[in-house]
Amino acid sequence: MATYEVLGSQVSTPVEIRDARSWFSTFAVPLESARDLISYSGLEPSPMMGKRALVSLGFVRYVDGDLGPYHEVVVAVIVSAPGTANGSSAGTVPGKKKSGETGAFIHQLPVNQPFTCEAGRSIWGFPKFVTDIEIDEGVHRDTGTLKIDGELALKISIAHGVPTRLPDTSLAAYSCGDGVLRRTEWRLDGEGSRGRPGGVKIELGNNAFADELRVLGFPRRALMSGSMRRVRMTFGDAEIVDLKPASNPDPSDSTVGASK
Repeated sequence: MATYEVLGSQVSTPVEIRDARSWFSTFAVPLESARDLISYSGLEPSPMMGKRALVSLGFVRYVDGDLGPYHEVVVAVIVSAPGTANGSSAGTVPGKKKSGETGAFIHQLPVNQPFTCEAGRSIWGFPKFVTDIEIDEGVHRDTGTLKIDGELALKISIAHGVPTRLPDTSLAAYSCGDGVLRRTEWRLDGEGSRGRPGGVKIELGNNAFADELRVLGFPRRALMSGSMRRVRMTFGDAEIVDLKPASNPDPSDSTVGASK
């Protein structure tokens, strides 16, 4: 456990979210487009049927947690863990990867409150920035609207699904703040899950945030979507991932292993 100072307050890890409501959607996008989007991270999208990658768009209403109440929008790409068959062949945090392991690379994470923004950036390197986010819960659909500089960037409208049992989740969340790749263990469980195929309407604005999604082919049909009525989460400490290849000693070097 570690303690961090954030805007004059103390935040200890693991950070706990005791009550939140989340909405999520998953899309299959061109693999090369996803690879280009996150190339700055050094990670590889986890391939689906060889030519596709999975991108998740979602929004969250945080009600009670160590970072206070706030709204959040998520743009994430499912990636192969560094050092696995589909990931980078370079090194990673020792003892953390498993064969075939995937994680979520957080590419965009706007929020609507400054405290969680500063905590997210300074503790985990998450790409948070403060902007306007509205969440409207309707009779048949729930909608998250993201505005940047007062203009629409993204509107996600998710239809209500059918009751679905979703297992508790433990996932590696990757971030790349200030050119440093980090891995954070993220655990989630919840109640009141709903899901369905498709069910998502996407509206984009005219700005850089929206243009990134257009490159991935949005608006497009979702593979699936859903929501969780009550969510609990924990976030551990961020661990730096070193993607530099380990140096291999030259077997012709007679000094390797020699007594000093």
